[in-house]
Amino acid sequence: MLVARVENVTKRYRLGSERSNWRSLIPGSFGERSSGEWFEALRGVTVEVARGESLGVIGSNGAGKSTLLKVLGGIVEPTSGTVDVHGRVASVIELGVGFNPELTGDENLEFAGALIGARPSEVRRRRDEIVEFAELEAFMDTPLKRYSTGMRARLGFALVTSFHADLLILDEVLSVGDWAFQRRCLERIRTLHREGAAIVFVSHNPWLTTQICDRAVLLEDGVVTADGDAVSVVERYIGEGTVLDTEKDAAFSVLPLIDEVPGDSPVRISELALDPVAIEPHGRIRFRFRIEVERPVEAQLVMSLYTLGRAVFADPAIGPSEVFSTAGSYEISGLTDRLPFSPGGYKLRVAAIPAVDPEDLFQEYLGAYDAATVPFKVLGDLGSRPGLQWHTEWFVDDVGPVTARTSRDGVASGASCGEHPVAG
Repeated sequence: MLVARVENVTKRYRLGSERSNWRSLIPGSFGERSSGEWFEALRGVTVEVARGESLGVIGSNGAGKSTLLKVLGGIVEPTSGTVDVHGRVASVIELGVGFNPELTGDENLEFAGALIGARPSEVRRRRDEIVEFAELEAFMDTPLKRYSTGMRARLGFALVTSFHADLLILDEVLSVGDWAFQRRCLERIRTLHREGAAIVFVSHNPWLTTQICDRAVLLEDGVVTADGDAVSVVERYIGEGTVLDTEKDAAFSVLPLIDEVPGDSPVRISELALDPVAIEPHGRIRFRFRIEVERPVEAQLVMSLYTLGRAVFADPAIGPSEVFSTAGSYEISGLTDRLPFSPGGYKLRVAAIPAVDPEDLFQEYLGAYDAATVPFKVLGDLGSRPGLQWHTEWFVDDVGPVTARTSRDGVASGASCGEHPVAG
């Protein structure tokens, strides 16, 4: 059953300035409006959203994403075409829109609540829940004009998502606020989705779109150019030049993950290999690689799993970093726990991270003495999204002094690994 349908919708705006309302009352050239060119933000767009579905809308700036959401939410009228929406709609298109800066936080809850169709009694009944989510109890008697952008964002999101909606429209809601707030927003979005709300989500973060959305549409110059499962549409959006195929049915995007530490590195990582290179969901992967330590360094050995150029939601697995304290050549192997990953393409990466700040281990872009990556895939239906957590056993074999440097390229193989476990 459809909760929304946009059919053959076009939305046009006139470029250029117009005379003010007072000037327009004056007859003659002094009151005429300027004749700017027309700009079509949407051109013949048709999109359907099923009940309980999560749809991502992606595209570059100016592609028409926000205009499509405003048409869906009834905020703007289309120039032509039809829009049918069934049930209650909650729009978080610009966090804080609908608030009056002169009113206090509490007064704005009732004021903005009325704009989204909530009765004052409903808002008062949910007031404590809204304020607790927004973490603004100490500021609810303060005029909104003294709130920071993040505080307004927290209050707006908490208000709109505290009431049942058949269709939840979200535009860049995770682009503001601190990480703790973003995590709460993400969990609330998922909760509303599980409870049956349809989600239409816009973000400039393609990876996040694959985590939230079952399906995605790609807008380019106001036209839908792709419509399908979220991973496939995101890969098309990122571009042909950033896609690497493990096989034709398991492509994943390769984005810059790492900035190498400049200079002559004392650590080299090579001969990274996997066994197997394709697993069923909840399968395990054995990996091995060689590390050459020319001189002792303070570093951490980490293993990460990636998809669509970003870390899967899990902390890096920390390996036997004591190997960096003694010059030598080592063969290191590991065995993952059963990976709860959905089908698709992934990368396994091992890196030697300078032990400067432990927090560096948990950042997206890591500097490293050296690193190596190799692709693998999880078999099955590619329409689903990545899984999350894993555990790892590590093994080390001391194979003697440093030898001549070898290739850093990862090579997929079925080589066996050492059998001396190391806690990790």
